[in-house]
Amino acid sequence: MVIQRPLLNQSGRIARGRIPMTTCQTERLILTPARPEHEAALFKLHNDPLVRKANYRNVPQTVEDVHKWLDWLLRQWDKNGFGYWMVYEKHNDGPIFIGRCGLCDYEDTDDLEFAWVFFQDRVGRGLGPEAAFFTITHALKRTKKENIVAFIEQGNTRSDKAAKKIGLRYIDDRLYYGRLCRYYKMTRGMYLSKSSYL
Repeated sequence: MVIQRPLLNQSGRIARGRIPMTTCQTERLILTPARPEHEAALFKLHNDPLVRKANYRNVPQTVEDVHKWLDWLLRQWDKNGFGYWMVYEKHNDGPIFIGRCGLCDYEDTDDLEFAWVFFQDRVGRGLGPEAAFFTITHALKRTKKENIVAFIEQGNTRSDKAAKKIGLRYIDDRLYYGRLCRYYKMTRGMYLSKSSYL
């Protein structure tokens, strides 16, 4: 699989509509890097009741909020060759968009932050871990970074279980953008010893 670098416009921002399409598949999923044309789908996802509660303190996300987030994400892809993927579930009638999943730089550290976000009606069926194994494996093939971290909202037991399933270990509770969250971590070695995806 080849990921080409997106083209920048004169202001140094990623040129909209010029990012090549890369599609990958797992047993039940189709994944493609988030691109500018996914903005409307991300707006709907970021305003799903479960997603808004777990990620945005129940604050409705505006078109501008999603636009800024997507611009940041596209810069992550440009810098690292990996980032968040749009996740679609395979169906006979065609793929259905169910969420996003992937890794990005965690603030100013040498760690990668893993996150997944799925529509409320798509959680609890093992699709998150399936997407996670693909996206983590993809990222680790493109970086030498050693640690993967994740922050899970207090009381989100499904995400806690899914995090453990992919090899993340609970460390302690930490503040994450002003919220007390459960902090998980795993090393590259821990993941590679557990995963059959590499």
